[in-house]
Amino acid sequence: MNTTDQYLSDFHRALDLLPLSNIEELIAWLHDARLNGNQVFIMGNGGSAATASHFVCDLAKSTRRPGWPNFRVIGLTDNVAIISAYANDEGYENIFSNQLASFVRPQDIVIAISGSGNSRNVLRAIELARSCGAKTVALTGFDGGMLGRIVHLNVYIPCNRMEIVEDIHLMIEHMVSSALRQLTETGKIQIDAQAAAPSSPSLADHLFTSFTGMELPPVSTENSRELLSSLSSELADQLNLHDLLVRSMQITLNLVQAASGTIIVLDEVGNVVDGALALYGQVVEHPIQRLVEIYHQGLAGWVAQHREAVLVPSTRDDPRWMQREYEYKSIDTRSAVSVPLMTQDRVAGVVTLVHPKPGHFRMEDMAILTAVTQMISYSFRTHGIVSPQDPS
Repeated sequence: MNTTDQYLSDFHRALDLLPLSNIEELIAWLHDARLNGNQVFIMGNGGSAATASHFVCDLAKSTRRPGWPNFRVIGLTDNVAIISAYANDEGYENIFSNQLASFVRPQDIVIAISGSGNSRNVLRAIELARSCGAKTVALTGFDGGMLGRIVHLNVYIPCNRMEIVEDIHLMIEHMVSSALRQLTETGKIQIDAQAAAPSSPSLADHLFTSFTGMELPPVSTENSRELLSSLSSELADQLNLHDLLVRSMQITLNLVQAASGTIIVLDEVGNVVDGALALYGQVVEHPIQRLVEIYHQGLAGWVAQHREAVLVPSTRDDPRWMQREYEYKSIDTRSAVSVPLMTQDRVAGVVTLVHPKPGHFRMEDMAILTAVTQMISYSFRTHGIVSPQDPS
């Protein structure tokens, strides 16, 4: 067998062992980061540095779609001045960790690309990322090295030829970027007014998959598509924050068959500045103090603090839930779902829905509600909407 044949044989053998489930998990993590405004950092040395830069380019540009937030992706390999300054003054092993220390936040994603998995500068950066609460990912080869053992998710190529490992890392980058782009293309059809065929995968399907790693049976009805379409159109035209919240609340109640709920809007320092409150299926007028009480004592405050969605099958059994006198006294427990409303890198609000029966909400309802919060968040950013009560 000649050299070329041997290379191709080794290449195909490595492809047969591709860790597809880990790649799918990476896609889900990145999709979630995009929706929640988390940052993505990518780094590597030598050929892996080139792949890192390529990955940054594809995430930043190739996945851009109207109606979707852009990736907040940063390459740690591309600033020659800062890399050489850190290398010269503080050691080459610190070129990535020192950059990362200025920016990384909890729930950000830090991706390290290393064939050997033993590059000291990459290891130090991952250790720092973990200490800051970020999610860490490695693309490795050979035996995975130390890197593969300290990251949360290791996409490992079991091959001892560096060239093949680097080839496949680049291929994985393209697979991931392509999948993320397809998620926006398919999901956009479901939201837009004109046309999602009933058999088309919905945005809720993709969000559910990104959160759980499981497939969701088709749940989108013609009515739900019409309601999402109606909300999308109204958000595109609506410039008054309070009217936007009231209409969003009413449509969202209908979307997931909820009986009551709140949309709470927060300013940049976490103060409640506006919102909408629904009881018995109808949006009602309310003093702002009621929303402040709900936020600080109930589930919404926990969701905002932890920046994650919550499904509560039984409010009686969940200590995060605040019992309120105006809710259904004839029953002992309810069910609830609550999702943070993210704008860039901060929690701009929380949407919470309640049903008078336990176990009403399912994961697909959480996915649909997440789609709604993204539409509201995008409308905030597009129109630069602020509350009349917000002096900014």
